[in-house]
Amino acid sequence: MSSRKMQNIQRQQTILLLLALDGKVFSETLKKRFSVPENIICNDIIYLEKAGLLKRIEGGAIVLE
Repeated sequence: MSSRKMQNIQRQQTILLLLALDGKVFSETLKKRFSVPENIICNDIIYLEKAGLLKRIEGGAIVLE
């Protein structure tokens, strides 16, 4: 598995962990935490939403109800 793929998986797992702890995450906070462009965070959130793991909201994501 490529290094980039591993970074994506680790970042997405951390996003899910933060979401489980707080109930919501914000794109701006994640962008700073991971030192990546906002489009990377956006792509992660979209991917995780399609997988049924969270719900996108403006500026971030929340846990599924």
